[in-house]
Amino acid sequence: VLMMMLLSFTLLVLTFPVSIICALALLSTPGVRGEGDNPPTCPGSPAWKHAKCVMTVKFPGADCSTVQSEISQRLNDKSWIDPHNQGTYKQNNIDIDASSGSVSVVEGERLTGDGKYTDKFMFTFVDGDGGADGGASSCEVSACSESQCFSVLDFSTNFCNLRNLYCNTKDGCPVIEHDLEYEETYVNCSQNKKSDCIAQRISSSQ
Repeated sequence: VLMMMLLSFTLLVLTFPVSIICALALLSTPGVRGEGDNPPTCPGSPAWKHAKCVMTVKFPGADCSTVQSEISQRLNDKSWIDPHNQGTYKQNNIDIDASSGSVSVVEGERLTGDGKYTDKFMFTFVDGDGGADGGASSCEVSACSESQCFSVLDFSTNFCNLRNLYCNTKDGCPVIEHDLEYEETYVNCSQNKKSDCIAQRISSSQ
C-alpha cells in the first residue's frame, strides 16, 4: 500500500503543470536575499533546487551611475523590447547608498515571453578607480538571477535575464542611451550561451 501511495504521488508531481507548481511555491515561501548558502548579492528562491546565474561584470570607462541608468531604463521603458523572446521585465526595488546618495542595488524580475515562469535578479554596483593614466572611472557589478521554481537546466535563461539589460549594439541588443562595453566573469553560471539571448534581432530604433 505504501509503495502504491508513493507511486501515485510521484505520478502526480510529474504530471502536474510546472507553472502551477511555481506559482504555489511563490505564494507559500518567497525567496529571501542571501538566504541559506546564497550570497547577499542574490535575490533568493523558494525552490530547493533551481537554476541560477552568478557573475561579475566589469564596465571599463563607465561609472556605475551610467551603468545603472541604462539597466533601469531598460527595465522601466515600455518601448524597449527584450530580444530574448520578448519577456516582460519589472524593477522591484532599488537601494540607495547613504554616503554617496547613488543607487547601489537594483532588484527586479522577468516573466518569460510565454507568460509561464518568473525569474528574479539582482545587480549590486561598486564604482572602481580610474586608470593609471587618469582615465574614466569604471564599474564592477555583481549580477545574479535565479529561477523561482524547481529547475536544473534553463538553457541560459538566467544568464540572458542579466545580460540583456546591459548588452550592446555589437551583440545585436537594442540600447536606450548608453552603449556599454563590458567583461563578464562567470562565478556560478555554467549555462551562458550568448547566442541564446538574441532569439530575434530587434533594431534599437524600435
